[in-house]
Amino acid sequence: MQPKILAASRSQVECELHENHPLRLVAAEGRRIHCVSGVVWITAYGEPIDIFLRPGMSYTVPNRGLVLAEAVGNCRILVDLPRAFDYTPYRLDVLELFRRIGRVFQQRPKRIA
Repeated sequence: MQPKILAASRSQVECELHENHPLRLVAAEGRRIHCVSGVVWITAYGEPIDIFLRPGMSYTVPNRGLVLAEAVGNCRILVDLPRAFDYTPYRLDVLELFRRIGRVFQQRPKRIA
């Protein structure tokens, strides 16, 4: 079975993992993976050893490389989401960009004679 999202909040997501179906995390530097039940096997890019978490244990992703989290049997984990999950400033910047682009297109093209 593919990884399944059980619950989500603004700060973290709870997933159910199964053997041979890893969860891929990309650019997750600084995010915490917390084992709720079962055993989770974590392989992180550039790390010399793999990590095994049991219930109550956590692991903080050390870099922006690929991280694979897979169950040994079945397990449940919590993964922290990015801190700033409010994209309001980003939306404002994009809206301003579209306004500027719109102004450029509203200008009449110069005729070449």
